[in-house]
Amino acid sequence: MTQIREGFLKEAVPGAFVGLAAGLIAGGLAALVGQPLGWALVTMVALGLPLGAFGGGFGLLVAAGRLPAGRFAPVALYWLVAFPLARLIHETTVSLVLTGQVRLPADLAGFLAYQGIVSFGWAIGFLWLHERIAMRLRARSDATASR
Repeated sequence: MTQIREGFLKEAVPGAFVGLAAGLIAGGLAALVGQPLGWALVTMVALGLPLGAFGGGFGLLVAAGRLPAGRFAPVALYWLVAFPLARLIHETTVSLVLTGQVRLPADLAGFLAYQGIVSFGWAIGFLWLHERIAMRLRARSDATASR
């Protein structure tokens, strides 16, 4: 049982890494364009953690056999739901931290629809990075196991 859980956790690492890296990049870009460092850090955490959690969840679904690995359509459908939710969490968290109030976007349906459109681009990049990182981790794990 412990071995199965450990294997599942290993499958979550690549997706979580991609999501956390996206948060790091978003925070870096926010700082680069002149946002205060605190705002950039809030962006990094508020976007990176949900994307990392959903990315890790994707890996767990693949490991459990609920989603096929390496196919775009299931990844796109997964992120069609997960990416807008991650962005909504990001948006509300940033408003809570910076203004002290939870504010939903003025046009919530439009916001979610737009994020759904953007999610397809995210899904392409996510799948590409996920497959490369997972492949390297498997190769490293196999090399370690054969020693």
